[in-house]
Amino acid sequence: MRVFTIYCLLLWASVTVAQAQNGGLDYLLKAEELKKNNNLRGAIDEYNKAIAADPANPEYVFRKGQAYVVLKDADNAIQCFQKTVELKNDYLGAHTRLAKLFVLKNKVNDAIAAYDNAFKLEANAKEKAEYKINIIKLLYKDGRFKEATNHINDALAADPGNLNALYYHAKLSNQQGKPDEAVKSMLKATGSLTSTDPKETARFYFELGLGLYNSGKYPEANAAFAKANFGPYRNRIFEMTPSYFLGLGTAYFKAWELDEAKTMLDQALKIKPDFTAAHEVMIKISQAKTDKSAIAAQLKKAAEAEKDPIKKGNLYAQIAQQEFESGKFAEAIASADACLAVQAPNYNVGFIKAVSLARSGKLNDGINLLSELLKNPGLDQETKAMFNFAQGLMYNKANNTKLANMAFKRAEFGNYKFASVVELRKNNDETLKSDDLEDTTLSDKNLEN
Repeated sequence: MRVFTIYCLLLWASVTVAQAQNGGLDYLLKAEELKKNNNLRGAIDEYNKAIAADPANPEYVFRKGQAYVVLKDADNAIQCFQKTVELKNDYLGAHTRLAKLFVLKNKVNDAIAAYDNAFKLEANAKEKAEYKINIIKLLYKDGRFKEATNHINDALAADPGNLNALYYHAKLSNQQGKPDEAVKSMLKATGSLTSTDPKETARFYFELGLGLYNSGKYPEANAAFAKANFGPYRNRIFEMTPSYFLGLGTAYFKAWELDEAKTMLDQALKIKPDFTAAHEVMIKISQAKTDKSAIAAQLKKAAEAEKDPIKKGNLYAQIAQQEFESGKFAEAIASADACLAVQAPNYNVGFIKAVSLARSGKLNDGINLLSELLKNPGLDQETKAMFNFAQGLMYNKANNTKLANMAFKRAEFGNYKFASVVELRKNNDETLKSDDLEDTTLSDKNLEN
């Protein structure tokens, strides 16, 4: 028995020496076979033996990391790939896998650094560009647009015709107020598109159209938008149409924000100079700005002489309107009261009084009066929207953003829907923030391969 034991020890020693001499290759081969048979834990044990036999061999550590990837054990996989690059800093596969794993762990800066290392090591121009595209997507998803500039330039330097790089160059150029550069990149990109599927092409034509639009080249922009009018881009394109700006102008006009209304209508007419409906509202704005004091004075004489309460109330309603449009808000409030004394349900005159109060510096009184008017069960939805929109503007002037946002959300109907969204955006309402439109899926080879 003693001889047999000694024999076994000598045999084990000889095998161990042989495996040590071949650097753990036998362990590695056994590990690969176990991995192939889906015995990953057994494979990891064998990888550990191979590493013990040859600690300086990065391949053993790398393959162990691959086994952890299959097991979805990101933390151990990361440790293995980090050790791999410690042993061999130019191990490209370890850098790319680290990048992907860091993305999974939401370690954005680490992922960016790993992709940047891969970019430096990669020889293939197209692959180099894709690593930079992955960095750009991470930065955009993280809201760090300005940091993308150098990475976009690196991607284009590696692969000048890369569609994603051209797209992000245009996107960033549009964001930075450089529409001509955006147009240049998108003309190059759209000229080399091989697909006609809007799912794949809409984003390119949208950035092209946006660049042309921001350059004031509206007919050319419309031609590009026609090819981008797909899915989530539809709403954004609509916000650059004359109809959209007409709706905004009308809403602000009815809320008596005349300067804002004119700005919106000016834009509608820049896009479509022969837009009759926009011209008509512009005429109303011009008429509203004229002094009507003389008309109001004549109407007052008629009201004082009128005996019929209903007719007297109607005359005071006209007087309030004329005084309001002349900017004589105190007088408009008094005339509105005279009307409401005999026509209490006249919510149009009530609205004139509410806005006049706000313009007289009595914001809370104007807000409270609108709240009372909104209780009227006979109000149609359009009128409710107008009152809520005006109330939202008053809350904004009173620096009460929370209540302003609530009012604007109640006003989302008809023309007031778009104007309310504009105001909510100004107030940075969180519920309006949406994900970026383009695909931000990172392109990378399968981690297990």
